[in-house]
Amino acid sequence: MITEFFLASRYIFRGRAKHVSFISIVSCFGVALGVAALIVVISVMDGFDKDLMERLLRFNYHLVVEAKEEEELLKLKKEILKYDDVKVASLFLQTQVFVKKDAYIIPLVIRGIEFSNSSEKKNFYKYVIEEKNTDGFFVGEGLKRKFLFNNDNLLLYPLENIFKPQEAKIKGFFKIGLYEIDSNYLVADIDSVKNITSNYLLFLGIRIKDPFVAYKLKEKIVKNFAGDFFVSTWVEQNRVLFSALKLEKMAMFVILSLIVLVASFNIFATITVKVVEKIKDIGVLKSIGFTNSQILKIFSLQGLILGLIGVVGGLFFGLSLCLILKKYPLIKLPEEIYYIEKLPVSIDYKDVIIIAFVGVLLSFISSTFAAAKAAHFQPSEALRYE
Repeated sequence: MITEFFLASRYIFRGRAKHVSFISIVSCFGVALGVAALIVVISVMDGFDKDLMERLLRFNYHLVVEAKEEEELLKLKKEILKYDDVKVASLFLQTQVFVKKDAYIIPLVIRGIEFSNSSEKKNFYKYVIEEKNTDGFFVGEGLKRKFLFNNDNLLLYPLENIFKPQEAKIKGFFKIGLYEIDSNYLVADIDSVKNITSNYLLFLGIRIKDPFVAYKLKEKIVKNFAGDFFVSTWVEQNRVLFSALKLEKMAMFVILSLIVLVASFNIFATITVKVVEKIKDIGVLKSIGFTNSQILKIFSLQGLILGLIGVVGGLFFGLSLCLILKKYPLIKLPEEIYYIEKLPVSIDYKDVIIIAFVGVLLSFISSTFAAAKAAHFQPSEALRYE
């Protein structure tokens, strides 16, 4: 094997014609470009997944339990806090109102949070950017920017009594980082919302230590607690969104893999040219006892070496570009379309290993097809015109 590797490395960038070496360089560059493109795009898709998940869980709960009666939720809350993996369990409510601002009537969602629960208050206040009053409603930053809410009182029209508006103060402003929430939500203490309207839905929100095992806690609740409960995890609530992102990631991987496939055709062409150029050498090697499998290894290894050089170059450029994009948010995104304001990047080294493996595999397969022709040359045929 050492002899085959020595001959392969000797042949790879040496040829009678200068254009042969140039083709080898182009082949490596093609593989590097494809690998780099795959790494950057997949890292961006992973970044979207993780960034969106993190922002969703800033405001939403890992599990949400619905029940017809508040007493059932309170009983469940008391029992669920005994579980080791549960960090927080608190009641919250949601309702819809119309808010009047100058000539605009704006439909908004109100969320009532148990600010008496120190953990819930601390979690929400991490995203409060300004607090103006001791009571009232927090307004989303996107809503403030869009309709220029400032020191004005809110004029609320509850759904059950839409012809009797109620005034409420603006307590402050918050920014979760998701356009849909920052532009459509008002947040207040749960008791304050109950005083405004009796038309609301009440839930039990649960946060756990590991959000990725939320389904296990759901199974425990369904199994261990009798009652008319409806339990949903954060994954189920956002299933369509994450399924679309996963499908898009797979589609981008397949499409961009075609770049590596095209580059592997360049390697096939390079090895084919090498075979034609080295016909005399093949004849000599076979005359001194080299077998077909040894000849096959010599030319297959050339393609493998080209592929490895291209993959290593692609890994270097791809990872470097990802690190630059991660450190410096050079690309801004429209929040109303993509939910987030900058291009997120998250490097998953498992994906990087898969991409590198695919690049090397395609290069090796392409070179093997070309090397098979060299392996079947007869010494007399190879030396006929020499």
